[in-house]
Amino acid sequence: MSALGPWLTALGAMVFLSHAIGQPDVLSPPQGAADVHVASAAHAALAPDETHVLVALGDSITFGYNLGNNHEPSPLAFPYLLAKKEGWRAVDLGVPGWTSGDLLRALRTNAAMRADVAAAQVITVDIGSNDLLLPALAMLPKGADWARVTPTSSQAATLASKLAQGIQDVRSNLASILSLLHQDNPRATVVVYDLYNPFPVSDKWLHQTAESAIVAANVAIAADAVAVGDPVADAYDTLTDPSADILPHDVHPTALGQRLLAEAGEQALALAPMFQAAATPQGQNAILQWLGDGLADGAW
Repeated sequence: MSALGPWLTALGAMVFLSHAIGQPDVLSPPQGAADVHVASAAHAALAPDETHVLVALGDSITFGYNLGNNHEPSPLAFPYLLAKKEGWRAVDLGVPGWTSGDLLRALRTNAAMRADVAAAQVITVDIGSNDLLLPALAMLPKGADWARVTPTSSQAATLASKLAQGIQDVRSNLASILSLLHQDNPRATVVVYDLYNPFPVSDKWLHQTAESAIVAANVAIAADAVAVGDPVADAYDTLTDPSADILPHDVHPTALGQRLLAEAGEQALALAPMFQAAATPQGQNAILQWLGDGLADGAW
């Protein structure tokens, strides 16, 4: 992944920031809240002298779904890999099936989760895939060959409407999620992951449908992150080979895909100071000048 990639995304997000982001509607109560309570209880038993903590918030990608027994987060999930590389302790609070609305509701109501957030030095947020993928996957007949799926015009119109709502949900909910995280822990570095396309080009309709929605959602994600100075981990440009990165007949990363996500998180952490600067007018001007100088010199 080019080092310039996240900054081009951020530049697009700066334009997007001119649009007001409203307060989200709280969606239905999240499924899996009990899993969070169980996980938090287990975390409390860990050695108290471990002070550097990475708290990972998200869905089944953060959880490492289908890379273990699915009863607990997989040690192959990117939060554990990233924490191990940095010598930190990981607290993986990913819950399979969660949407951005589910995570927002949990942060508002789950005291154990908020306590974990308050104790973290680094927080990762990878959420929004289900806001987009669940409506698309719901249209597939059970056991369907994804490469042969062709929707009716009515189905395509219905899905387009649902995807547009999903993008809006990601935009508004993530803004509120990041606001809560910085309110509960203003000292932590928050890394926000954008979304990848899990469908190969051979699954023509699914790939193209997901691509347009994911690109739009990623602009919204970058806008929310840049607004509060959070670095963006570039999953979109990192997981580009579904045959190697994604489990067969699945949408979840392989062990290799999870390693790549951990590397994207490392790169985002390295860029954190510049993203924090980008949240200020002076910082935005300096970054634009830096990019302009680089382009003028032919550095990129």
